[in-house]
Amino acid sequence: MKYPAIGIAPLSVLIGSISYGMPGIILSIAATHGVAINHLMPIQFLFSFLLFFLFSELTPRGAGTFPYRDKVLVVFTGIPVLLITYCFYHAVLRIGVPTSTLLLMQSSWIVPVVSAVYKKQPLSRSEWTRFAIILVGVLISTGMLSGQGQFDLTGVLWGLGAALAYSVVILSSSNIANGVRVIDKAKNLTFGAFIASLFLFNSQVKIDPISIDALWAVTNALFSSILPILLFGFGMPRTHSSLTGMLVAIELPAAFIFSHLFLNEHIAAEQIIGCTLIIVAIISQPIAGWLKNKKD
Repeated sequence: MKYPAIGIAPLSVLIGSISYGMPGIILSIAATHGVAINHLMPIQFLFSFLLFFLFSELTPRGAGTFPYRDKVLVVFTGIPVLLITYCFYHAVLRIGVPTSTLLLMQSSWIVPVVSAVYKKQPLSRSEWTRFAIILVGVLISTGMLSGQGQFDLTGVLWGLGAALAYSVVILSSSNIANGVRVIDKAKNLTFGAFIASLFLFNSQVKIDPISIDALWAVTNALFSSILPILLFGFGMPRTHSSLTGMLVAIELPAAFIFSHLFLNEHIAAEQIIGCTLIIVAIISQPIAGWLKNKKD
């Protein structure tokens, strides 16, 4: 089996992964400009919904159907979609972008573990080893092993909350309405997230399309949902799964680099070591799969 050459499809996956490194930067800068999360999030998801609705109506529909039950389930999945941004925002404010992103990436072991429990399929020794390496990477990057880090339990819990919400979205997207167009699912997801934001913030919601809040909301929407969904939707089906698994791991170093460039955050040696361990653990499985297929 030939390894897939770098082309437009893998490049779109790469750009989508890099764009996922930006939301923490955007949320952090927005907070310094006095943008309240209860103003930002409703606009963000409303804008995303309207854009995906427009794309959905203007692009040709396939032969598949979108059952009403699946539509409802996808809309309700908008709740964890909302919680990803909400929890991640609070984590970023307390523990910074690099550590928050490291915690968000814990979905890389949460999802397989939950799937294994649900399907009653035991995990292999290699999978447990990978998960252990990821956890060690987190402990090193936060300075907990060396005792040199400033451990903020509340910030860590917010970060893990974002990871749990992200895991729910991944599991839901993998098991609900698989034959439906990505744009149609995204339209319902963002609609559900927008409705959920209205309930979460209630009377504190402020939707002003001509404001600094709207500017940051639209910017965050572009990098956190619109670009990744469109780029992944195009690139992932056309890219070998092994290469995809490696490309999506770029999100982590991208967040580190962006935080240093835009926020002037100091990246400690422990964070670099922890980040490297996590990336190695994440890409080890797709590399092993590629090597196995190559031998076959």
